[in-house]
Amino acid sequence: MARLGAVVVGMGLAALLVAYLGFGWPVLLVGVPALVAVGLVVLAVLAWEGPVRRLAEQRVAPLDPDTDVAGGLMSGFFELSAPQLSSERPDSHR
Repeated sequence: MARLGAVVVGMGLAALLVAYLGFGWPVLLVGVPALVAVGLVVLAVLAWEGPVRRLAEQRVAPLDPDTDVAGGLMSGFFELSAPQLSSERPDSHR
């Protein structure tokens, strides 16, 4: 991503140079602040990329099929409980 940011800033600098050669110094009044703004946006994107990448890695980690998954919302729902044996059975024949 840093390479792409450098390419964007380089293209902005090239555009500013071509505009300066074509129109003269008044272009610098708009072009330099615009180039600074582009640089700040690129820096902000690069600073934001690290936490987003770490968050994406954390989200993918639980979805790894090789890891054992602890119980979830429906854990134990389909398990049958063992029948309870008691010494006293109700007499149903009386």
